[in-house]
Amino acid sequence: MRRLSFIFTTFLLISFASSAKQEIIFATDLMPDQGKRKADLVSNLVYYVIEALESDYKVSFQQASREREWRLITKQNNVCVYNKTRTLEREKVAIFSTLPLIVYAPNRLILNKPLSVPQPVSFQHILSLGLTIGVVKGRNYGEQLDSVIAENTDRLYLGAGSNKAERLEVMLKQGKLDGIVEYSSVFKSRQQDARIDQDYFIYALKEAQEVVRGFLACANSEVGKQFIADFEKVMQSENYRAFVIARLNEASNYIESAYIIEQLGYK
Repeated sequence: MRRLSFIFTTFLLISFASSAKQEIIFATDLMPDQGKRKADLVSNLVYYVIEALESDYKVSFQQASREREWRLITKQNNVCVYNKTRTLEREKVAIFSTLPLIVYAPNRLILNKPLSVPQPVSFQHILSLGLTIGVVKGRNYGEQLDSVIAENTDRLYLGAGSNKAERLEVMLKQGKLDGIVEYSSVFKSRQQDARIDQDYFIYALKEAQEVVRGFLACANSEVGKQFIADFEKVMQSENYRAFVIARLNEASNYIESAYIIEQLGYK
């Protein structure tokens, strides 16, 4: 009898272990609002995949600054981040998806005053004019722009902490900053009352000419590798691609949807 009881208990434990969902924590500086963030296109793409994987994974979100996101990914084997550019430094601490979640046009300089300068303009030249430009500390803007930022931190306003990108936009609107470096599509979608070419002026930068791809990145662990593999299986489905195309076209007033769809290979 005891042997049967032991076998039955063992069976229950094995069954529970096999049916338990793997927990995944997304560290992000933009916390979802009750699971949805309508203004954040990339988060909605992530939510789609999470729902497709809900039978195998229990996913939660943890608010963290951009710097803390990467610290967490080195300390816990089940932490992931999304909408991140790949760099050699980041690849030392995390593994990245092979497929990008999104493609952005290059970062732009957004000013609250017009400048009589030809485009693209040199960011180094802009800084020499004595303007107060805000950038997010720890954010990757691309190799050339990152280099200029690193050499001129004393001339820049460095924002840190959660939701800092959005707060820089508010500071710009309040006149506390002369400009910020941001994707024009992100600025337009978050600041829908901003009148472009009337109150705000967007300039292409010589140091930011290449498109930027945002990837999923996870802890370099077996859990992270498996989650990325399962995540990408969903991304390769026709239903997912149709969902992405539909969402991009819905946002066509703010982004170059046809260009992004082509860059993603979803033509």
